[in-house]
Amino acid sequence: MTQQNKQRVKVSQPILIGIVVAIVAVIAALLLWSNKSGEVKTENEEKSETGAKEAHDDEEQTLALTPKQMTEQGLKLATVAMGEVQQINSYPAKLVTNTDRQAHVSPSFSGRVEAVHVDLGQKVTKGQVLATLRVPDLVDQQANLQIAQTNLQLAKQDYEREKSLWSQGISAKQDYQRASNAYQQAQVQVQAARSRLSAFGVGSSTNGSYQLTAPISGVVSEKDIVIGENVQLASQLFVIDQLDQLWLEFVIPTDYLSQISPNQQLEFKSLQTGNRFKALVQTLSAQADAQTGRLQVRAQVLSQAAELRPNLMVNIELQQAQQSQVLRVLKSAVQQVEGKDSVFVAKQHGDKMEFSPRAIVLGAISSDGQWVEVKSGLKTAERYVGEGSFLLKSELEKGEADHGH
Repeated sequence: MTQQNKQRVKVSQPILIGIVVAIVAVIAALLLWSNKSGEVKTENEEKSETGAKEAHDDEEQTLALTPKQMTEQGLKLATVAMGEVQQINSYPAKLVTNTDRQAHVSPSFSGRVEAVHVDLGQKVTKGQVLATLRVPDLVDQQANLQIAQTNLQLAKQDYEREKSLWSQGISAKQDYQRASNAYQQAQVQVQAARSRLSAFGVGSSTNGSYQLTAPISGVVSEKDIVIGENVQLASQLFVIDQLDQLWLEFVIPTDYLSQISPNQQLEFKSLQTGNRFKALVQTLSAQADAQTGRLQVRAQVLSQAAELRPNLMVNIELQQAQQSQVLRVLKSAVQQVEGKDSVFVAKQHGDKMEFSPRAIVLGAISSDGQWVEVKSGLKTAERYVGEGSFLLKSELEKGEADHGH
């Protein structure tokens, strides 16, 4: 190769390298620009798709029904309004025996128990024999009656004889009068002995046996007697209660004093069965308890039920003092939509009614479960689904499930 050609090669190599570098730089720039354009386009497409999805979701959150469809589905509209959300407080109460319809049974004599004829909790009728006692004093009194009866018979015979003799002029009038007085005294003694035995509820021929009987009909609620023991005069052996009319006793805070008055009807609930019964207020204590500041109340139970027994614990239910007006809706209207308390708000759209769930913040719930306070999320006069909202919730969930597929 000549010297001139060698110089041309040396000159052309740097130029070729520069050209290659330039081409590579251009290609790299083109690729970088292409990537950026693709990224921008992808972001815009994503935003567009997201907006479209949100718009679609909003459409899915709204249900439209005709009046006929609403009737068929049993939907009923209500209006958001101010009102009371009444609260009822429960206070412990106790059923007690009506002492005006109770009998304490005691013997009129001291004696030994020979037999007991009734059990604890048994129903008895007035005059039924409860127990039999052997009474030494009764033997003496019955013997005195027999003696008085014998004396009466003798005095009667003497009186009749003296009367006959006096009428015949054989005996003196003085003897006749003496016999007449003795006869009258014997009659008085017999009558007195019989009255004593009758007052104790025994006859003249029981041979010292004394029967203790029920003074009223009812249930034997207390029994303190066993065979063979010696009982004393006036010892309380039985208590009989008439359970058809019990008392209800309870205490309440003085704040409720204005809400309780005699002849007022109240409701109470059994803690065992949850059944509700009625009672009529009879008396209020003259003053509140010094330590608790509570007022004792006694009421007459009006209801009749086998489960109502003395010493049964129940709850008396009293309404709170008048509350201020709050924004409220029907409790039946509230549904859980996406984990939030919601009601379906109704808006007229052409010939159809559109329903959309709206999340709300709840407050107090009325004790009867009918109303619930709304703290936020709704305004007065807005219409909502009061009955049948669970059907709209089902349709909404069904639509979301179909869209998911």
